[in-house]
Amino acid sequence: MTTKTGFSNPVRRGHLLALLLSSTALLPLAAQAADADNQGPIETVVVTGTRFNVDAAPAKSSLTTTQPQTIIHKSYIEDSVAATADYVNVLAIVPSLTGLSVNGPGLSDGNVKNTLRGLPDGDFGLAYDGIPFGDTNGPTHHSESYFPGSTIGSAEVDRGPGNAGTIGASTYGGTVKLYSELLTDDFHVRQTGTGGSWNTFNFNTNVQTGDFDTFGLTSRALINYQVSGSSGYLTNQTTHHENELLKTETEIAPNWTLTLFGSRNGLSQLVNDNNGATPAQIVAFGKPFALQRTDTRLGTFVGYNPEHKETDMDYLRLHGDISDFFHVDDQFYTYAYINKTTTATSVVQNQANILAAAGLGPGPITQGLGTKVGGVSFPNDIPGYTKLNAYRVWGNVLRTAWDYDFGVVSGELRVGVWSEWSATERQRFYIDVTQCAAATASNYCNGFAVEHSNVFADTSSKSAQPASYMGYTGLGYFEHTGWSQYEPFAELDIKPMENLTITPGIKYVWWEHTIDPNSLIKGKTSATPPGPAIYGTGLPPGVAGPIVNPSSFTTTRFLPFATVNYRYQPNWSFYFQYANGIYVPDITSFEAAGVIAAFPKPQTTVNYQFGSVFYADNFTADADIYYIGSNNTIQQITGTLATPGCPVGDTCNINAGTVTYKGIEGEATYAFDDTQLGGIFDGLSIFANGSLNSAKAHTDPLNPASPTYQDKQAPFWTAASGLIFKSGPWKLSLIDKVIGQQYEDSPAKRFDMFGSTPTSLVLNRTSWAGSFYKLGAYNKMDFTGYYDFEVAGTDVEFGGGIYNLLNDRSPVAITINDSPAKVVAPNNPPANAFGGAVSAQALAQRGASLDQYYFQPERSFQVTLKVHL
Repeated sequence: MTTKTGFSNPVRRGHLLALLLSSTALLPLAAQAADADNQGPIETVVVTGTRFNVDAAPAKSSLTTTQPQTIIHKSYIEDSVAATADYVNVLAIVPSLTGLSVNGPGLSDGNVKNTLRGLPDGDFGLAYDGIPFGDTNGPTHHSESYFPGSTIGSAEVDRGPGNAGTIGASTYGGTVKLYSELLTDDFHVRQTGTGGSWNTFNFNTNVQTGDFDTFGLTSRALINYQVSGSSGYLTNQTTHHENELLKTETEIAPNWTLTLFGSRNGLSQLVNDNNGATPAQIVAFGKPFALQRTDTRLGTFVGYNPEHKETDMDYLRLHGDISDFFHVDDQFYTYAYINKTTTATSVVQNQANILAAAGLGPGPITQGLGTKVGGVSFPNDIPGYTKLNAYRVWGNVLRTAWDYDFGVVSGELRVGVWSEWSATERQRFYIDVTQCAAATASNYCNGFAVEHSNVFADTSSKSAQPASYMGYTGLGYFEHTGWSQYEPFAELDIKPMENLTITPGIKYVWWEHTIDPNSLIKGKTSATPPGPAIYGTGLPPGVAGPIVNPSSFTTTRFLPFATVNYRYQPNWSFYFQYANGIYVPDITSFEAAGVIAAFPKPQTTVNYQFGSVFYADNFTADADIYYIGSNNTIQQITGTLATPGCPVGDTCNINAGTVTYKGIEGEATYAFDDTQLGGIFDGLSIFANGSLNSAKAHTDPLNPASPTYQDKQAPFWTAASGLIFKSGPWKLSLIDKVIGQQYEDSPAKRFDMFGSTPTSLVLNRTSWAGSFYKLGAYNKMDFTGYYDFEVAGTDVEFGGGIYNLLNDRSPVAITINDSPAKVVAPNNPPANAFGGAVSAQALAQRGASLDQYYFQPERSFQVTLKVHL
């Protein structure tokens, strides 16, 4: 099924054609290879000193690690998660990690993103084959936009900053490392087909060519193609994506390998940019409500909400040995993201609006109706906008290593530098989506075909530039930004004795953000005289004329590190980590209408972690404790008279208070074999993991003496457990992940049902313990199973999975749009500040609310057939 969006896509067709031509050229060479083998070697090797089968443990750590770590192997990805999965689903098993796809497994582009130890997406890194990637306006991610599960050969979650050589924009919270599949020396093909709930389909072709000769050089290649689509659990939130991947390796000289890699992902979906259903919509239409196809009077009409994204990542890597003791690894890369969204400005409805739309009540149909096009008002039209977020990043990572041995002391010196450049274009045009959609036969608004023509430009939005700017009307923002940065690093492994490794290191951060002159920031204008803030040109501050702000700001920092790994026994190790982290102020620091008094300082962290890893013949376990102190926390606020350095009403980035993260984590697996209990449980593995997580932030970010409470969207605990059985032709798994209670409101705005905050509690009010926006724990249990058999000499697997087996449809996140009514103390009995609702989950009592809710998708199934050639 192809989702119709109104966007043509010559880039996709050209890229796919090139890949297919490459495949055609390589297959004759591949036919010369040896017998099929369905499983390549794992990316991360766990050295144990025991006979423990690492594949038996779905999540485990390495004895050589210097920080809390979870390794996930290819067998788990292939056998225990949905065929449509993205990295969010793959990582769900990791301690302290949350995140899920609200539209079905792998069918959402980041609506409920990963958090790690209570740190949100963007406060920890994400890398693919060693390349850190993320948005350039803040290092966040989109799970369906880059790498589907079939492109992930293994995954490693480092819950810590690593050492000096760990690169990324925000590694202090950890790094999620995804790896492509390793290339094998033999030829094999895997063809997979999947169908399931909500018209979901997935087809994946994976070809390993094995070794072949190219001009006298030995090469091998991987070709992976996936197409996937679904109507989705959420109503009319359809999704369709294609991914093409090509990876080659050539031994260009003894001990020297050249790797070429290219991946492209095209995603088309119907989704509102500000999605989420209100309590009244949920009560009237059900938890799956998102979009509808029948009423063009509403912002929820599908024709107003098409989205298309294109991403790619490419790299060239050369690594080898200059001598027995000197090694070089150099990787040049580029990646890009293009998001073209057309969307209705609002999809929220309260109960009165829903009744009005059904003809059962008076009043307007939706909030926020009305546009102004060409000076003419259209009070019943739907306002919307087009959003372009496009960037390309280029970078290079050079790593060198020198082995040394002085007899008593041996080890390795590693020195390198990471450098990177980016160019970003962000635009928003406000338009009348009612007129835009009506102008096409398909009733889909292709806003990008009309935005520059000003035909449907809407100047009624208070966020839009009121006058023409650079020849365009209805502009919301028009930003061209970039960065250049480099980070040299050095670290030294010191082994004063056989089982002890001490690694000090240091990294230097130099990061310059730039903004092109005349960029329009969020449609904001200076008061006197009218006009947008100017960057880098024009008159200086204090002189009559447009506001002038610097066109760049630079962040610098030295970050020291130190780690210790002690192998107490061959199968038992201990580790300690001291590390410094940084969040470089991102491009939002430019986004102020007034004079920028000062760019914020970098947010810095100090991390202390201690842990242990143990392996036995049938058992593996690891555990850790951690402490992360965050200083100069960067927070975006609206300026008031009491806010230093931020004009009243302006949006500014400031350095707020501290946030402290601490906790305990652990995971363990026991694998039965034929020596226990007569072998009746041979092939069965039992695993469990869990965490206790504290993430404390101040009720007044600018007052370090104010009380601290658990931060928003930071679960108090997580737990996972399950059974995996692999014996003979059977592969079965039952996996359950539980996410503990969490608050959806920040400590600074944490209300009870009476409108009290932690600093304004009224005597004898006892409701505070159950804060209004506190969500309960929820769990997701998945079952997968496959049976392996042979048909005409061909290896075939048939099976599938049931996802959210217990049909837990709990709320998992809330976007808060409401403010509680002002309560005059003492009010005896106390007055309810939320219209009578006792909690955010009392949906029937919240008919007037405009808060937006996200739920776990209902129970679903998939059936999969795998053919191995």
